[in-house]
Amino acid sequence: MSYQVGIDVGGTFTDGVLIHKNNLIKKTKVPTQHDNLLDTLLHALEHLDVFKQPVEQITVSTTLVTNAILENKLPPIELFLFPGSGMRLDALPWPVPYHAFMGEIDYRGREVSPPDELEWRRLCNQLDFEAVPQAAIVSKFSHRNRVLEDALAQFLSKKYPQLDIALGCEWGHANFYRRSLTTYLNTASKNLYKTFASQLHQAVAKNGSKAGITVLKADGGILPIDQLRPVESINSGPAASVIGALAQTDPQQSFVVVDIGGTTTDIGLILSGEPLLSAQGARIGPFLTLIPTLATRSIPVGGDSAVLPAPDVPEGFTLAPYRQGPAYCLGGEYPTPTDAMRYLKRVEHGDYARAEEGLASLLPAEGRNPHALQGLALKILEKFAEEVANAFSLLHKEWQEEPAYKVWEVLHPHSAKDFYIWVSGGSARGIAPSLEDKVHLPVRFTQHADVSNAIGAALARPTLSCTLHLDTTIRSYRIEEFGEQKEWLGSKRPHKEVQEFLQEIARERARTIGLNLHELEFKTQPFDFFPVVKGYATVGQIIRGSVVVPPGVVGRLEV
Repeated sequence: MSYQVGIDVGGTFTDGVLIHKNNLIKKTKVPTQHDNLLDTLLHALEHLDVFKQPVEQITVSTTLVTNAILENKLPPIELFLFPGSGMRLDALPWPVPYHAFMGEIDYRGREVSPPDELEWRRLCNQLDFEAVPQAAIVSKFSHRNRVLEDALAQFLSKKYPQLDIALGCEWGHANFYRRSLTTYLNTASKNLYKTFASQLHQAVAKNGSKAGITVLKADGGILPIDQLRPVESINSGPAASVIGALAQTDPQQSFVVVDIGGTTTDIGLILSGEPLLSAQGARIGPFLTLIPTLATRSIPVGGDSAVLPAPDVPEGFTLAPYRQGPAYCLGGEYPTPTDAMRYLKRVEHGDYARAEEGLASLLPAEGRNPHALQGLALKILEKFAEEVANAFSLLHKEWQEEPAYKVWEVLHPHSAKDFYIWVSGGSARGIAPSLEDKVHLPVRFTQHADVSNAIGAALARPTLSCTLHLDTTIRSYRIEEFGEQKEWLGSKRPHKEVQEFLQEIARERARTIGLNLHELEFKTQPFDFFPVVKGYATVGQIIRGSVVVPPGVVGRLEV
């Protein structure tokens, strides 16, 4: 096996690892330049001597699209909707403007009322497609019939050939609201992501490397950078935390992952060696999406969170939900939890004298003695651990409502009592004692906890899911994950042929996106068969089933 590289772009640092035969050969940390992620990635690759090794694959966990969404830096696009009847669009919190049209599809994909082309012409006369050259078209129930979206797309393409048009049916899941926002975000981020991917390819090739470049997705799987839909890269940081933990632990254990970065802390869950997937799509800022994601949560507290004086509270300080530069012991302007760890000698990075000086600034001059400083440092870490413990408590209640968790709980009725906390990040060693006291669970970490996310990126395996919805009565089928809609040519009451049909679609999909997956890696989920009865006769079936390659790792790090 050749060398594997993992790069995780964090809010404060970008971590990188070089791995060969499940052994970590080299690791690095470089400051993240949010305004120039390409340079940040190249610096990390150079520090790892990637261009001097026969590297087979470089996997990146990138915040490019996430940052663009949260910082409101996406270009405007026109969003056209066919909401149909039965719902009011203004009853939903739309974070973007939209235009609504007539025309309706019912829940089985049948056209109820046609669109009004005159309505389209009137609106187009009011819009400037030269200033806004992108459009997204989404119809309710378009995941079952795309006819309205296709009709408007053809109309716009004839009238405005330069217009870049995206359709909501490409996201084949139910939920009109989430599908609309997902289509919007993916369309708006497409050009930004395409430029980034092209530049990264050119930079790697220019340095003489023939390594393939893949990106970590929100569901913990990887995909070639050219095949990824941009919005699928959101939440890749928390996913890297979970997969990194999986790559360094026993494959059958159940535990909570707490990854402490400089800016945020990510929390996730592994059940008997499998990451917990969320039944809902990923959320980013005000946007609810259909992006498959691990059941994770990021909280705005990290090792570099600013500690501010607050004489009116019992502790005498507050832990700010933001970062004001590096820790004081590393040349920053504000004391942080990292300074508390350094003063207590739980970590070795940073200047000890500056850590002491930073903590002293939070105390009155007459109270600056070693005993008081030690008490303050312990209180800061206690407060930090309390924030994490509270988030874990709330998140654990949400996890227990996840269908996958409920199934696992039935199959493993005693395992929940064996949970422990697996801590990663640069502050893992420093926060472990305080966190153990607050959560009342054992806390563990490994020697490479500081670059665990990059390890997760390097050792993550591809994921793939193909969910079939077949209605033999109207002779149509669709594949949920990528919006394929076609005519069913088989029998009206199929059985085994449906599973073989779906498996072949999954294998073809894997080949299309460049994944080398064998049939044995697919897991076939149970199929549901619902007869359609008319009068006293069965006239067809509605069938649902799926085959998946769940998130996991290609190897486990030797530690």
